[in-house]
Amino acid sequence: MAFELTKSIIDDIIFSMEDQNADFVFDAKNLCAVPLDSLEEFEDGDAEENENLYPLPAWNSDDGFEIMEKFAETVRVPKVRNELQQVLANGRGVFRNFKNVLKQYPHIEKRFHAFKESEMRAIVVEWYNSLRESWGLEKLNQDFEEYNELTQEDFEFHPYNHQKDNDCIVNEAKIIAEEIKSEFGGNTAKAIAHFWLRKFNYEPHSDIDGIICRTLSEEFAGCILFSKCESFAEKVVALTAVFVNQNYRGLGITRELFSRGISYLKEQGIQSFIIVDSVLPDYLEPLLARCGFEKKGSAYILELTDK
Repeated sequence: MAFELTKSIIDDIIFSMEDQNADFVFDAKNLCAVPLDSLEEFEDGDAEENENLYPLPAWNSDDGFEIMEKFAETVRVPKVRNELQQVLANGRGVFRNFKNVLKQYPHIEKRFHAFKESEMRAIVVEWYNSLRESWGLEKLNQDFEEYNELTQEDFEFHPYNHQKDNDCIVNEAKIIAEEIKSEFGGNTAKAIAHFWLRKFNYEPHSDIDGIICRTLSEEFAGCILFSKCESFAEKVVALTAVFVNQNYRGLGITRELFSRGISYLKEQGIQSFIIVDSVLPDYLEPLLARCGFEKKGSAYILELTDK
């Protein structure tokens, strides 16, 4: 018996697939999943032959483990990825321990649930399409919301406020300075970290502007800061710094900060956005190109007004 696959039916099927305490079938007549042992009117084996009943997609703990493995590979925050993969490698109590790690990082925990739901929906749609083929119908391309790394509802973006944001920025800058020392080592690393921190000391706060990213619980997640130029070039700003807290890297926040920052500068009537840092991370260069920056010598320039 043919039936239409809806979001509520998908949710019901997924819920039943994950219930390892019973075997379920889908009742196409009543449009719901039911435990096989509740169908008392059928003798063993007869239920599977009933045209209104369909076995659900196969699902067990191995499938759940595979989804956790796939998700761990997508996590781009090294600390979190390593913790998750270590849990998976240990094996014992893997499901409980995986959940315990995720609870320490609510934003990544939310990503995992979205990832898992997307994967399981794809399995259900594939199952449904196999049924459609058996009914002599064409496969459907179900248009469901896809998994998205940066969930906008998880973060808030607002213009820089010196009183509220400066201490968080300076503290985070110090953490990044320690990361620099660990990465390079020796006096060279100390020198790079020293000049990095100077960015946040010499500018009067009245000359600093930017966009701040925070979680919904007000935890600092990242920022992009601009310095206003002298009066002879008052419609030009230079990038002071852009960085993201290590717990939130890999979510697309840097891209979002640049996008919102550029829109903000246009609203302020700024004509040019320049980057004159002599040292830029390699990963920023493709992003700058996508944002429209032109490389001129060692500098990057983005014209914000139509020529």
